[in-house]
Amino acid sequence: MGAKMRDFPRMKKPTAKNWTDPRTGKTYLRVRTTDTNGKSVSRMFTDPAAADEYVATLTKETKRHGRAAAVNSDEISGLSLWREFVAGENTAGRDAPALRDMIAGAIARSRDGIATPPLADLYKRFLDAREREAVSPVHMHALQMRLNRFTSYFNADEPAGAVTTDGVERAMASMRAGGLAPQTVKGIRGAAHGMFQWALDRNIVTSNPVTRSKPPKVVAGEVGTLTPSQLLVLLRTALEHRPAAVPALAVWAFCGVRRSELGRLRFEEMDRERAELRISAKKAKTSQVRYVPMPRVLMAWLDAAEAAGVAPLGKLVPVKIGPGKDGPGEEDKLAEGQINRWLREIRPMAGLTKWPKNALRHSFASYSCALHDDYPKVSAWLGHSGGTALLEARYRHAVPKNAGEKWFAVYPPGHAVPAETGSKPKNRKHA
Repeated sequence: MGAKMRDFPRMKKPTAKNWTDPRTGKTYLRVRTTDTNGKSVSRMFTDPAAADEYVATLTKETKRHGRAAAVNSDEISGLSLWREFVAGENTAGRDAPALRDMIAGAIARSRDGIATPPLADLYKRFLDAREREAVSPVHMHALQMRLNRFTSYFNADEPAGAVTTDGVERAMASMRAGGLAPQTVKGIRGAAHGMFQWALDRNIVTSNPVTRSKPPKVVAGEVGTLTPSQLLVLLRTALEHRPAAVPALAVWAFCGVRRSELGRLRFEEMDRERAELRISAKKAKTSQVRYVPMPRVLMAWLDAAEAAGVAPLGKLVPVKIGPGKDGPGEEDKLAEGQINRWLREIRPMAGLTKWPKNALRHSFASYSCALHDDYPKVSAWLGHSGGTALLEARYRHAVPKNAGEKWFAVYPPGHAVPAETGSKPKNRKHA
């Protein structure tokens, strides 16, 4: 025998009738009908036209959809929740999505979420994968901190496929409301985007909810730079007290490499005959090989360091790896520590109490832009992958136009300054 179909209770025909509230004595027009559970549902009106319109709508929907036009108490409760949500969004000045779109999205997420791992599991798998790729310890730490912050705004047991673009934007709004700077929130968004894109590429999720989220607007601030005289004091102090640090500091100042790249470079990657530094794809942050010209002033400081007993062999930042510390990224971590120790030792002796963030790289970018006035070229030297807009916005007026030559004329004590010091270095084209 076939299954017996559910016997729905008969729906009352909606009509508007006068009803007097026994407590207040006020008279209203009451429209009564029944939901799919047979429960009586009433709605009060003071305006006869509004009551008639409501009755007409109910009648029309009932004729069109039959029982589907009726709603039960649970559905009414859900509608109330949605209306509260819309009211909150309107108060906050945001547009709320249509109820139909929200329900469709919830159904889709429910279907997708069944087959996706919990968000906490995706987070762990992604970090494990990045660690196997031997990313630098500094990058790994920053990634972990950003993703910790991002996932804290969601239920750890929530399916990764159930995270929505709206949910991502709400999390970012909460971060801003909690006092996080736009640049910080943008970094967190970037880390989350990378995690979901990694999962999407491996068919772990069916979409990346971060892609369509709107990133916070970041107003680029002024970059901090050193003056040529401060650079001279820094390098002279290093040459006198910590000569082993001179090659790394000079390459940092006159080639503008990233801190993480500096810790991986070797003397053998500096071609003095061609006057260029090669940063391999394996050592570059962008995983793309690039070449940076080596100006004469850099050669002079390398010669001064060699004369002080620094052999031009091996890594610019030499480190010793102890037993049991040869894991992925450990050498990068030790190099970072050595660079920090050098700066902590040399800066006080040089009287440099203030040290702008990323001072030597920012200084190289600023003075190079002033000297060459060629933003695509300087952008390529820096390893930027997003065009020149940010470079121009941050470095175009960071230092005076005539200061570019002075930075690249900071020679070691006793070194004869070439007559053509301010000339631009020759640059080779590479395929």
